[in-house]
Amino acid sequence: MDKKNNEIIQMRRSYILTTVTVLILLAYYVYTLYINGNEVNYAGDFNETCRAGTRLRAFKKNIGSTWDSRGIAKLFDSVNLEVPFGEPVDSISVNTTTKESFREQYLYANKPCIIHDIPNDWTAMKTWTFDNFKERFGKCKFKVTGNNNSLKYNYYHHYINTPKHRRDDQPTFIFDSSFANKGKKMRELLDEYTIHEWFDEDLFDCLSEEERPNFRWLLMSTRRAGTSLHVDPVCTSAWNTMIQGKKRWILFPPETFTSDADFNSEIRGAEWFLKEYPKYKHLPHKDIIQLPGETIFLPSDWWHITVNFEDSIAITQNILVPNNFTKARERVYEILPKLYLKWIRCLNEDPELYNKLNGKIFEYRTLETIGYSSDYIESESDVE
Repeated sequence: MDKKNNEIIQMRRSYILTTVTVLILLAYYVYTLYINGNEVNYAGDFNETCRAGTRLRAFKKNIGSTWDSRGIAKLFDSVNLEVPFGEPVDSISVNTTTKESFREQYLYANKPCIIHDIPNDWTAMKTWTFDNFKERFGKCKFKVTGNNNSLKYNYYHHYINTPKHRRDDQPTFIFDSSFANKGKKMRELLDEYTIHEWFDEDLFDCLSEEERPNFRWLLMSTRRAGTSLHVDPVCTSAWNTMIQGKKRWILFPPETFTSDADFNSEIRGAEWFLKEYPKYKHLPHKDIIQLPGETIFLPSDWWHITVNFEDSIAITQNILVPNNFTKARERVYEILPKLYLKWIRCLNEDPELYNKLNGKIFEYRTLETIGYSSDYIESESDVE
């Protein structure tokens, strides 16, 4: 009897072991198909036969696109986020405010504001559309969605005009700091907008465009796309002009957070406003809805995040003003030490610049004291 019972027990154990093994293999198979993105009907999957669709789908799998599996697009459409909650900012115009007043009250005071009438005469306000870019730059590649990914504009145009692609939880957007360095044709874009005289003071101007930290970005975004919560690099301030679309900004004062370790810095755009914003609504913050033709002045070290309510096109540029130099020089040294030494030499060779800094800049550190180096910096601000 005992022998028979032992045989039954062994058979049951064998059966259980076999069943568990099969379940593990099945789970791994499902994981491989769904998570690694092989051809299965996971949420957001659909067939496309055109070249743009095929290339775009391969690109989205490469960047780990979440498609619409979490339902962010549907939830965003059901919630009205166009009513500001935080404090407003001052609204001024270049036609009624002097350069001196702007610099005293906002630029040097590190205070955000909305500025009207800067792009009134820009060619970009008439010509920069998603279709216009397809005609002019369809075969050109643009940086998208961070991490130095690039995508041919024809494919991006297909993306923004395909309803199923637009249901991404985290939309793909153009965020290009090098658009002006891609040939003569692309560089013509620089002639289609102008930097207003209010922002003509920049301590990085003594360096060439190739040397200085990234400072200007072309932004082309679909509805729901946006940045993560971040602060711009090396104490720079920024101006951001909306050419087409509507965008919401949340700005927290510099002292609000000590670093991006204080919050989830991976969540961006629509998802942040839906899931994270309620956690921080009690904190003092500025709340802005930006419309076409409006320019946001973003002071240095202000934490900010954005989301687009409409497909949007914007141009932005970072500047370093003298009152932020002391903090900025240490951050530049930490990130780009070799470039830092050249930058200080260039500042010291220009009396107009070093006079703004109360005389020539003393620097005891040399190339020999640098034990590391970095050749590249890109702001997430960028990520707008």
